[in-house]
Amino acid sequence: MMDTDMRTIEPIVDWLVERVAFYVELPAREIDPDVPLAELGIESVVAVSLCGEIEDRWELDLDPTVVFDYPTIADMASFIAEEDAAQHQKV
Repeated sequence: MMDTDMRTIEPIVDWLVERVAFYVELPAREIDPDVPLAELGIESVVAVSLCGEIEDRWELDLDPTVVFDYPTIADMASFIAEEDAAQHQKV
């Protein structure tokens, strides 16, 4: 189980920034959470990998298109926080 503070948006944004930085080979400080992932260089193959990491990290079952449905890190972090909260309410 995850710590409660990991269910807030800020740590999710930080985690996503780190993962996107890894994939696009840039320092995390150069990743703007409000810039569309496509503009950062995230392509479909990488999007699927990132989606898999999100599923593993937050124990969610996601469609790989989630990366395109929520095109920025900020959008995706909000979505993950909502899904994570909903999942933990069921438990």
